[in-house]
Amino acid sequence: MVATKQEETVEKIITRRFCTFRLSERLYGVDIRDVKEINIETDYTPIFHAPEQVRGYINVRGQVYLLLDLRKIFDFEEKEIDKNNRVVLFMPNVGDPCGILVDSIDDVVTVNEEHIENRRKKQNAHDGSDRRGIDVGKGVCKLRDELLIILDAKKLLDSVGRF
Repeated sequence: MVATKQEETVEKIITRRFCTFRLSERLYGVDIRDVKEINIETDYTPIFHAPEQVRGYINVRGQVYLLLDLRKIFDFEEKEIDKNNRVVLFMPNVGDPCGILVDSIDDVVTVNEEHIENRRKKQNAHDGSDRRGIDVGKGVCKLRDELLIILDAKKLLDSVGRF
């Protein structure tokens, strides 16, 4: 059976789905396959002598997760936890049980993979900066009204180092 030209075009379109969230009024997303759940529980137990990017431990139904603070990872201004904050918990395939504290949750966004601009492919050499956020970004995608900054969930834990 011979595929028509239209069928060949359809087969080449690869879409990706992202769980999106807000942080300091910017839109971020992680691959939905890396997300275990979104939790409204933001109570955590601090870990003394941990890097400042680690808020502490959070207990969700008996499972303990390391809670990372994206505001600290990206060196954004500190913000009090409020009713809009959520915790994005990651699947075990991401690494150690961990989650991230975000300002609010947005929609699940489906984008054509061709519309994702990967700056790493265009970047020939590291510019020598010491910004932690550089290591966790996968790319950006222009949506209708704003940019979606895509993060690599697997690299978030590595960005704070082991302690």
